[in-house]
Amino acid sequence: MSKFYASETEISERIVLLTDIAKALQSAGIIPDTVILREARLAPMVRGYFLLNKAYKDWRIHSTHYTEKPKIAALTCLVIGRFQPFLPVSPANVQTRAEARSNEIYALTYALSVIEKSFTPDTPEKMDFWLRLLDIIAGSSVVTLEPYFQDIRLQIHRPLEQYTVAIQPQDRLAINSLVSIFEMISPKGTDLLK
Repeated sequence: MSKFYASETEISERIVLLTDIAKALQSAGIIPDTVILREARLAPMVRGYFLLNKAYKDWRIHSTHYTEKPKIAALTCLVIGRFQPFLPVSPANVQTRAEARSNEIYALTYALSVIEKSFTPDTPEKMDFWLRLLDIIAGSSVVTLEPYFQDIRLQIHRPLEQYTVAIQPQDRLAINSLVSIFEMISPKGTDLLK
């Protein structure tokens, strides 16, 4: 059996990073204490990211090229949206946007850190942009990972190299949309519009 392209060290480092970001959002009160972090979902979520990234590379990237930061940001948003590591304590009684969109806030926070941009929704225009972007993330699917997700749900643990995943047609628009958004707001975005 061949070795998976991402090492256990890379996977572990990403789990630590995503855990730290999640906990920082909670400790800062950005994600309220009425939402719990299901830490057990982070390791399979990160492994799912690397599976999705492999499928993306097979679909869109020539060999020897690397996944660029906007693409990493977009794919991570999709995986966070699928694994939903945050859960309101009372899902039927959500009171705030932060409770309702905790996973999307988490995904966008991570994505912005990847593309090295900061964002504070401190004007009506910025708030509108923020809310629309959170809605886009919330409405995006990643059917490509369903075989892996179902195995995780059934507590079937297989090495990542045993999965053969390909980007499903219904995921292409969500992936391309998020990649395009993150490319436009990344530092290289101004170069794209010259």
